[in-house]
Amino acid sequence: MRTRIRTETRPSTLFVALPVLLAAALPREARAEPCVPSAGAPCDWEERVSAQPDLKTILQAIEARNPDLREAQARALAADARAGAAGGLPDLELKGELWGVPLSHPVSFSMADTIMVGLRQAFPAWGSLDARERAARADAQAVEDGARSRRQEIAAQARRAFATYYRTDHEIRLHLEHAGLTSRLLETTRAQYELGRGTQQDNLRLQAELSRLHAEVTTVEQQRASARALLNTLMNRPADARLGPSPEIPVADLLAAKDDGRPAESERALDERRPELLAAARAVSRTEATLDASKREATYPTVMVGADYWYMPTLPMSHGYGAMLTVSLPWLNRRHADEVRSAERTLVAERSALEAQRASARFQLHDAAAKVRAARAALEILHGRVLPDARRAYEAAEAQVQAGHGNVPALIESARAYLGARIDEVRAVAELEASRADYARAAGEAQ
Repeated sequence: MRTRIRTETRPSTLFVALPVLLAAALPREARAEPCVPSAGAPCDWEERVSAQPDLKTILQAIEARNPDLREAQARALAADARAGAAGGLPDLELKGELWGVPLSHPVSFSMADTIMVGLRQAFPAWGSLDARERAARADAQAVEDGARSRRQEIAAQARRAFATYYRTDHEIRLHLEHAGLTSRLLETTRAQYELGRGTQQDNLRLQAELSRLHAEVTTVEQQRASARALLNTLMNRPADARLGPSPEIPVADLLAAKDDGRPAESERALDERRPELLAAARAVSRTEATLDASKREATYPTVMVGADYWYMPTLPMSHGYGAMLTVSLPWLNRRHADEVRSAERTLVAERSALEAQRASARFQLHDAAAKVRAARAALEILHGRVLPDARRAYEAAEAQVQAGHGNVPALIESARAYLGARIDEVRAVAELEASRADYARAAGEAQ
């Protein structure tokens, strides 16, 4: 049974103030903040992320409130509307003509030979409108794929930021906990020093250790503030809005999850899941339709038909009509041949771009899967071997110091090793979560 020796010696100012400063770096107890509902921003999301944010709630808030996603969706709808207009005929034309007005009476229209009013309609080359509409549809679908890609990228960015927030938040808690342990050790060594069983150098070493912990917390707090600002920005909240303490992530559950890191299965579905590949395939379809339209415009003429009403005030039979038909001669215009060659070369380029996108997507998938496997293996080693060994070593060294037989420098080293092992485990958890986010993005899976 461990015994603790207490004395009436008052701790130094550093001993009292440092734990207070470390505690100030931690999130305060969650309090509900006033919420003003806005479009797509229910109050319960605000309350939940202010109390204790979880990844699911954050992703829901981003889906409903992120302005980048709203912009991408609006542009997709605009592109779809343009696609419908691409297959329409040119505007119907209203024509008016005045013939034979005497120059001596320039405004005497009743003396004109003929007054004509008519309509004209142009019909582009046969099949070209359908081809142009197919090209516009493919372009609109590519814009929609771009919106999906942006949604997946923002979700992956949020998952990485949440992993950073989890890491820094838990690192600060661990530093605070070890500051408390070091403070208690400092109290014990001071008591032993007064009894003649220690040295002043041991006390100074422990005070220096407390100062080192405080310096490390300052750096980690900056990283946590940056992660919090990024998450708030993605949720369209003020950058400095409150974000509650991060929840615990059970290591055992995380290690048991084997739902990722299988590139062979995911690779077969890449063409349907990755929006970038879908957009590249749409580009090929668009260029094929453009080539078809260019060939038809080079082969078939544009036809215009019209009908006129004639009023001839100077003739006995004053009413009549006229009809007209015009046909273009595309075979005499070299522009069409140039457009066909341009579309053919563009098609070759788009097909090459699609193959390059597929190769890049396969690499990203296998690279992300390898990182997931490595992160999981590192976490298994830290959680199963390194951390238990470091804990036992620290507990043994602490027990010796408490009994008055230990070595304070050795205790400080074992405490540092134990703190380092705990922090390494937290970092490994965050790294595995970030790697899983990257894998989901590479596989085109829903976040």
